[in-house]
Parts: sequence; C-alpha cells; structure tokens
Amino acid sequence: SDTVFRKRMSLMSLWQEQAENFFVERADFTFKRYLGDDFAGNLMSSYPVLCHRDLSDQMGQMLRPTAKPWFHMLPQDIRREDHEAKQWLEWATGVQRRAMYDPNSLFTKALREGDNDFSCFGQCVISVKLNRARDTLLYQCWHLRDVCWMENDEGKIGTIFRRWAVSAHTLKRLFGSKNHKSLEDKVKKDPFQDIQCLHIIVEAELWDGNARGRPYVSIYYDITHSHEIESTPVWSKEYCIPRWLTVSGSQYAYSPATVAALPEARLLQSMTYTL
Repeated sequence: SDTVFRKRMSLMSLWQEQAENFFVERADFTFKRYLGDDFAGNLMSSYPVLCHRDLSDQMGQMLRPTAKPWFHMLPQDIRREDHEAKQWLEWATGVQRRAMYDPNSLFTKALREGDNDFSCFGQCVISVKLNRARDTLLYQCWHLRDVCWMENDEGKIGTIFRRWAVSAHTLKRLFGSKNHKSLEDKVKKDPFQDIQCLHIIVEAELWDGNARGRPYVSIYYDITHSHEIESTPVWSKEYCIPRWLTVSGSQYAYSPATVAALPEARLLQSMTYTL
C-alpha cells in the first residue's frame, strides 16, 4: 500500500489543481483544510465552479431520476426470460429499489458526492455494504486522496487500499476484542483519538489463507499499533469505482471535462484578476 500511494503522489498535484479551479470544497489533496477556511479564497471568478456544479447535478438528474424507475433486472441469457421469470425479476427490482432508497442507506447522499468527484476527477469511490445492524444497505463516498487501487492482468481493478482515520471508540465498537490490547486504555483515556487504519480488498489468490472459495478477502489493519484486526473472505469487492476516460498504462481515469477546461479556467482567473 505504501508503494501504490507513493507512486500516485504526482497525480495528487493534478487533482489538487483541478479541485482548486472547479471543486473547491474538495481541494485538500496536498494540504490539510480546516473548518472555517474560505473555500474559494483563491478564485477571482466563480464561473468554473458553477459549470462543474451544473455538470454534476445533470448527471444525477439524467441517470437517476427519483420520479420514475431508472433500472430493472434482466437475466444474463434473455432466452430464459419466460413469464414466471419476468414476474420474479419485477419483484426483485422493486425490492432492490426500496433497499437503495431507504433513508438509512444514504444512497442519495453518497451518489451526489460521487457525481461531484466523477465529473471533476473522472472517477469516484463508493462503498456498498450492510450497515452495523445488518438491516439495511449502507452507501458511502470516500475521498480519492485516501483510496488507491491496482489493476490485475485482465485490466480490472483487483486490489484496493483505503486509508481510514477512525476514533478509538468507533474502532472498539466495530471490532471489539479483535483490536490491539492497548486500544482499551485509549478508549478510557481519550475515546475520540484518531487511530490510523487501512482497509484492503485483495484477490484471494494473493492471500496466503483459506478463502473458502470466495474471490476476495477483506482485511482491516491497525497501522498505529501494527496489528491485523480482521481478515474475512468475501464475495464482492465492496467498493464501486466507476471510471470515465481511461488511458493504457494507468489504473486511474481522467475527466475530459476538466482536462479540456483547465486552461480556460486558469486564463479566466488571470483575466479577472487583472481587470
């Protein structure tokens, strides 16, 4: 994970500049932003920010209109779709839609955040899993700064690393006795102290344990205490990483919108400043 994050450092500079011109709320790739900072303090014109906002809003309105069903399930082999199968697929589509739009799933919030990342940087990272009570789905959008990934020999995303700063109290609540033994003292003294952790999704063939036929393994690792918290074979990657424009030789995508508009945005800011 250290190697993959280190190789991506040059790309962070590009994402930082794109964010400073188009998505100022996300411009904290290369430095720490504090609450109360003036997001657009470096801009002379807000026009590029408004263009990015309009593009992001249009993605959600066109692809996921809440007023009508925008997806339905189909069999892999369309020849198997008889009347009985079609009835079941319609029922399953309704179940899936209700699960996604459950207020506790945070689907709308996560996808809106993902639209902003996707339109500005060409990709976003959204996790889909069950919530802690395991009674509904939970969607979360993660900062691109904290996530990196690798492609396998087939060009598909295979290994995913996510850096995660979580409070000691939350870590104790999630994993209990699996945590490092010194975490108990930190929970008593400073329960809201941040613990640096790492979530890894790796293909089962790269793991030296018994995956029990599962294609992936989910690993939680406590970086602060150099302690492996949990390793669990899973059926899915948990993370959905849509990519806009990809180029050969790189696992990271680009946004054609901001790549083409970045020179004009720089020129507009300079002209406005001069005026």
